[in-house]
Amino acid sequence: MSTQLATSRRLLRRELRASRTAPAAVVAIALLTAIVATAAVCLWTTGDPRVGAAVGDAVAFARSAWEEPAVRAAAALAAAVVGLILLGLALVPGRRARHGRAAGRVELIVDDGLLADSAAHAVAERCALPPSQVSVTVTARRARVRIRPISGVPVDESAAAGAARRELERLGFALRPIVTVSSKGVLA
Repeated sequence: MSTQLATSRRLLRRELRASRTAPAAVVAIALLTAIVATAAVCLWTTGDPRVGAAVGDAVAFARSAWEEPAVRAAAALAAAVVGLILLGLALVPGRRARHGRAAGRVELIVDDGLLADSAAHAVAERCALPPSQVSVTVTARRARVRIRPISGVPVDESAAAGAARRELERLGFALRPIVTVSSKGVLA
């Protein structure tokens, strides 16, 4: 039974997390390009003395530019930004817009849009609003409910949050609803 549980967890994780293949491939291609370009310049400069002189002039220019503090600061900032982006891509797990749960031998994976539509319908029904005036965005742990009420008609935020919570729990996903009622209403 424990192997089935482990398999179930692995399947859910694979379906709910995004692959890291694309960022890894981009980094590998960039590193390979830099290595090949360096090798090509080295081989090129050894074969032709005029090219070697031109490369020497370019190296001298780069060294004189490197003496400027602004150039060093800009290069350091660019390297830090690229490094932080790559570190973030490596450490932060990719998340797909899905929620999943296991019930016995069945794994259920539901798109966040379906959860949002279901919660929006329940809130619109509870608050007696047209469905176009309620929008829900589902994140990893929350459901953000935005309501545009009819002008002059108050909306009970706690009732709307309760309706969204009950609908999400009925579907088997315990997300915390956060309700925001717009200060500007729409004309009926």
